[in-house]
Amino acid sequence: MAKATYVFWKRWVSDLRFTWCAILLFSVIPSVLYGATIFSMMLLLGAVILGFPTALASLLLSKDTEWRARLFRRLLVLSAVPALMLAAIFQTDKLIPKMAAPIVKAVESFKQETDSYPESLADLSPEHLQVLPRVRISVIQPKIIFDFKDGHPFLVVPSAVGDAFSVYEYSFVEKKWSHYD
Repeated sequence: MAKATYVFWKRWVSDLRFTWCAILLFSVIPSVLYGATIFSMMLLLGAVILGFPTALASLLLSKDTEWRARLFRRLLVLSAVPALMLAAIFQTDKLIPKMAAPIVKAVESFKQETDSYPESLADLSPEHLQVLPRVRISVIQPKIIFDFKDGHPFLVVPSAVGDAFSVYEYSFVEKKWSHYD
Protein backbone atom coordinates (compact mmCIF):
# COMPACT_ATOMS: atom_id res chain seq x y z
CA MET A 1 0.00 0.00 0.00
CA ALA A 2 2.80 2.42 0.90
CA LYS A 3 4.56 1.73 -2.40
CA ALA A 4 1.35 2.35 -4.38
CA THR A 5 0.87 5.66 -2.53
CA TYR A 6 4.46 6.64 -3.26
CA VAL A 7 4.09 5.79 -6.97
CA PHE A 8 0.83 7.73 -7.18
CA TRP A 9 2.38 10.72 -5.39
CA LYS A 10 5.47 10.65 -7.60
CA ARG A 11 3.56 10.35 -10.88
CA TRP A 12 0.64 12.71 -10.20
CA VAL A 13 2.11 15.28 -7.81
CA SER A 14 5.90 15.34 -7.70
CA ASP A 15 6.51 14.88 -11.43
CA LEU A 16 3.80 17.43 -12.25
CA ARG A 17 4.62 20.02 -9.58
CA PHE A 18 5.17 22.81 -12.13
CA THR A 19 1.83 21.97 -13.75
CA TRP A 20 0.07 22.04 -10.36
CA CYS A 21 1.67 25.42 -9.57
CA ALA A 22 0.49 26.81 -12.91
CA ILE A 23 -3.03 25.45 -12.31
CA LEU A 24 -3.11 26.93 -8.84
CA LEU A 25 -1.78 30.30 -10.00
CA PHE A 26 -3.79 30.70 -13.21
CA SER A 27 -7.05 28.86 -12.48
CA VAL A 28 -7.81 28.05 -8.86
CA ILE A 29 -6.64 31.25 -7.13
CA PRO A 30 -8.37 33.67 -9.56
CA SER A 31 -11.53 31.57 -9.40
CA VAL A 32 -11.58 31.65 -5.60
CA LEU A 33 -10.59 35.30 -5.30
CA TYR A 34 -12.80 36.80 -8.00
CA GLY A 35 -15.24 34.02 -8.87
CA ALA A 36 -14.16 34.69 -12.45
CA THR A 37 -14.03 32.29 -15.36
CA ILE A 38 -11.70 34.05 -17.79
CA PHE A 39 -8.48 32.54 -16.43
CA SER A 40 -9.82 28.98 -16.32
CA MET A 41 -11.25 29.40 -19.83
CA MET A 42 -7.90 30.60 -21.18
CA LEU A 43 -6.03 27.74 -19.52
CA LEU A 44 -8.51 25.16 -20.80
CA LEU A 45 -8.38 26.66 -24.29
CA GLY A 46 -4.58 26.58 -24.21
CA ALA A 47 -4.64 22.92 -23.18
CA VAL A 48 -6.99 22.10 -26.03
CA ILE A 49 -5.24 24.18 -28.72
CA LEU A 50 -1.64 23.44 -27.73
CA GLY A 51 -1.76 20.39 -25.49
CA PHE A 52 -3.81 17.91 -27.47
CA PRO A 53 -1.92 18.39 -30.77
CA THR A 54 1.38 18.10 -28.86
CA ALA A 55 0.20 14.91 -27.18
CA LEU A 56 -0.91 13.44 -30.49
CA ALA A 57 2.38 14.40 -32.13
CA SER A 58 4.28 12.76 -29.27
CA LEU A 59 2.53 9.48 -30.02
CA LEU A 60 3.96 9.57 -33.53
CA LEU A 61 7.37 11.11 -32.90
CA SER A 62 8.60 10.00 -29.49
CA LYS A 63 9.67 6.54 -28.40
CA ASP A 64 10.10 7.64 -24.77
CA THR A 65 7.04 6.10 -23.10
CA GLU A 66 7.69 7.72 -19.70
CA TRP A 67 7.83 11.19 -21.28
CA ARG A 68 4.60 10.51 -23.20
CA ALA A 69 2.87 9.24 -20.06
CA ARG A 70 3.94 12.37 -18.16
CA LEU A 71 2.70 14.54 -21.02
CA PHE A 72 -0.71 12.84 -20.96
CA ARG A 73 -0.95 13.18 -17.15
CA ARG A 74 -0.01 16.86 -17.46
CA LEU A 75 -2.62 17.34 -20.18
CA LEU A 76 -5.26 15.64 -18.05
CA VAL A 77 -4.51 17.96 -15.11
CA LEU A 78 -4.37 21.04 -17.38
CA SER A 79 -7.80 20.29 -18.79
CA ALA A 80 -9.66 18.65 -15.88
CA VAL A 81 -8.96 21.20 -13.13
CA PRO A 82 -9.96 24.31 -15.14
CA ALA A 83 -13.03 22.44 -16.41
CA LEU A 84 -14.02 21.65 -12.81
CA MET A 85 -13.44 25.28 -11.79
CA LEU A 86 -15.63 26.44 -14.68
CA ALA A 87 -18.37 24.02 -13.71
CA ALA A 88 -18.27 25.25 -10.11
CA ILE A 89 -18.42 28.91 -11.15
CA PHE A 90 -21.27 28.28 -13.61
CA GLN A 91 -23.24 26.62 -10.81
CA THR A 92 -22.55 29.32 -8.21
CA ASP A 93 -23.35 32.07 -10.71
CA LYS A 94 -26.98 30.95 -10.64
CA LEU A 95 -27.08 31.89 -6.94
CA ILE A 96 -26.37 35.59 -7.52
CA PRO A 97 -30.04 36.72 -7.67
CA LYS A 98 -30.81 34.80 -4.48
CA MET A 99 -27.75 36.23 -2.73
CA ALA A 100 -28.66 39.79 -3.81
CA ALA A 101 -32.30 39.41 -2.66
CA PRO A 102 -31.67 41.23 0.67
CA ILE A 103 -30.66 44.33 -1.29
CA VAL A 104 -33.87 44.20 -3.32
CA LYS A 105 -35.89 43.69 -0.15
CA ALA A 106 -34.17 46.66 1.54
CA VAL A 107 -34.81 48.95 -1.46
CA GLU A 108 -38.47 47.90 -1.52
CA SER A 109 -38.72 48.48 2.25
CA PHE A 110 -37.17 51.94 1.82
CA LYS A 111 -39.69 52.68 -0.94
CA GLN A 112 -42.66 51.66 1.22
CA GLU A 113 -41.42 53.71 4.15
CA THR A 114 -40.47 56.92 2.32
CA ASP A 115 -42.64 56.66 -0.80
CA SER A 116 -39.54 57.08 -3.00
CA TYR A 117 -36.56 54.99 -3.98
CA PRO A 118 -33.15 55.69 -2.40
CA GLU A 119 -30.65 57.75 -4.33
CA SER A 120 -27.95 55.16 -3.66
CA LEU A 121 -27.42 51.95 -1.72
CA ALA A 122 -25.70 53.99 1.02
CA ASP A 123 -29.11 55.52 1.86
CA LEU A 124 -30.29 52.08 3.00
CA SER A 125 -27.99 51.74 5.98
CA PRO A 126 -28.34 51.14 8.79
CA GLU A 127 -32.15 51.06 9.05
CA HIS A 128 -32.90 48.86 6.03
CA LEU A 129 -29.59 47.16 5.30
CA GLN A 130 -26.70 47.20 7.73
CA VAL A 131 -24.07 45.89 5.28
CA LEU A 132 -24.19 44.85 1.65
CA PRO A 133 -24.52 41.07 1.46
CA ARG A 134 -22.07 38.87 -0.40
CA VAL A 135 -23.52 38.51 -3.89
CA ARG A 136 -20.93 36.15 -5.33
CA ILE A 137 -19.19 33.11 -3.93
CA SER A 138 -15.71 34.61 -3.99
CA VAL A 139 -13.29 36.42 -1.72
CA ILE A 140 -13.43 39.74 -3.59
CA GLN A 141 -16.97 40.95 -4.23
CA PRO A 142 -17.98 42.75 -7.44
CA LYS A 143 -19.24 46.32 -7.51
CA ILE A 144 -23.01 46.45 -7.15
CA ILE A 145 -24.69 49.25 -9.06
CA PHE A 146 -27.97 50.87 -8.08
CA ASP A 147 -29.05 53.52 -10.56
CA PHE A 148 -31.97 54.96 -12.47
CA LYS A 149 -32.76 54.52 -16.15
CA ASP A 150 -35.60 56.61 -17.61
CA GLY A 151 -36.64 57.44 -14.04
CA HIS A 152 -36.92 53.77 -13.05
CA PRO A 153 -34.55 52.17 -10.53
CA PHE A 154 -32.53 49.08 -11.32
CA LEU A 155 -29.87 46.99 -9.60
CA VAL A 156 -26.89 45.51 -11.45
CA VAL A 157 -24.64 42.72 -10.20
CA PRO A 158 -21.81 41.50 -12.47
CA SER A 159 -22.16 37.84 -13.40
CA ALA A 160 -19.32 35.51 -12.50
CA VAL A 161 -19.68 33.72 -15.82
CA GLY A 162 -19.27 36.82 -17.97
CA ASP A 163 -16.43 38.43 -16.02
CA ALA A 164 -17.79 42.01 -16.10
CA PHE A 165 -19.21 41.62 -19.60
CA SER A 166 -22.30 39.87 -18.34
CA VAL A 167 -24.62 41.09 -15.60
CA TYR A 168 -27.69 40.26 -13.61
CA GLU A 169 -30.09 43.18 -13.57
CA TYR A 170 -33.09 43.56 -11.30
CA SER A 171 -35.91 45.79 -12.54
CA PHE A 172 -37.92 47.28 -9.69
CA VAL A 173 -40.71 48.06 -12.17
CA GLU A 174 -41.04 44.50 -13.48
CA LYS A 175 -39.92 42.95 -10.16
CA LYS A 176 -37.70 40.38 -11.84
CA TRP A 177 -34.08 39.51 -12.54
CA SER A 178 -32.68 39.39 -16.07
CA HIS A 179 -29.31 38.08 -17.21
CA TYR A 180 -27.58 40.06 -19.95
CA ASP A 181 -24.47 38.97 -21.86
